[in-house]
Amino acid sequence: MFILLIVIALLIIAGVLFTNKVDKGIEKNFSPSGKLTTVNGGIIHWQVQGNGPSLILIHGLLGNSRNFAALASLLAEKYTVYCVDRPGSGFSSRFRRTSATFETQSAMLLEWMEKENIHSASLVGHSMGGGIALRMALDAPDTISSVTLLCPLTTPLTGGAGPLSMLYIPHEPVRKTVSSTIASPLRVQFGKKQVGQIFYPEAVPHDFAVNGGGILALHSRSFYEGSRDTVSAQGSLHRQKDRYRDITCPVGVLYGEKDAILDPNTHMSAVLSELPDAQSQLLSEAGHMVPITQPEACAAFIESVTSSDAVSPKAAE
Repeated sequence: MFILLIVIALLIIAGVLFTNKVDKGIEKNFSPSGKLTTVNGGIIHWQVQGNGPSLILIHGLLGNSRNFAALASLLAEKYTVYCVDRPGSGFSSRFRRTSATFETQSAMLLEWMEKENIHSASLVGHSMGGGIALRMALDAPDTISSVTLLCPLTTPLTGGAGPLSMLYIPHEPVRKTVSSTIASPLRVQFGKKQVGQIFYPEAVPHDFAVNGGGILALHSRSFYEGSRDTVSAQGSLHRQKDRYRDITCPVGVLYGEKDAILDPNTHMSAVLSELPDAQSQLLSEAGHMVPITQPEACAAFIESVTSSDAVSPKAAE
């Protein structure tokens, strides 16, 4: 028993040292490239490019604003494009006592908009970012002019989300321990396979790790905050899913037909059943990471939604 305890202690120490090494390597090679805005509960990191109507891109779980590099460049030809790191993601910070609920993330992003004088904007949300975009449309109907959802998380999960299921760690002490010890070694070991599963059936772009910000997901803070996001998402979605009918701005839902992370039928119908006038599109042979693998198709769909004159019956009354 004594020897077993020593072995366990050594493994924990090795995990901590390896995690620190990975974190320092990432921090050495990546730094904030945009602006930082302090809001209640944390700091928002963001970048802007282009000219035209304001368009805000909100990334998904374990993602960051670099995920939108190619898509943002296309959209910047017609819009003023803001790419944000969600609270706790990328280079945006979330203070220790700040909640990870969609309501809190919505409030933080809306405060950022106010502080940066963005008085009206269309939203584009990918995956979990889609659920938060819907929350923002509910919270600020006079500010959000349209919502485009790309493979969005819109309703509580009844099963796992592929390799992302490992992030569901509801107990804080366990979450802290895992993120500081074994998470990084395991993700370095199996990361390539997991990323392939997330992109399936499409190929992972060769420059995703650096230009697409993929390597930032290996930081221990990314795992820790991603776990907080995952646990908070279920309750957040339960509280908002029956209110989608109250959204009055144009809404569009685009999905990869072969998404292996979120079920297209489930998450499209959660919106379309409440908003029958919403636009929808399925991309054949496409997976979950369409903002990266299908930027042209996403840009065309976003333009269609933002230029739509369609409103819900409630808005017309």
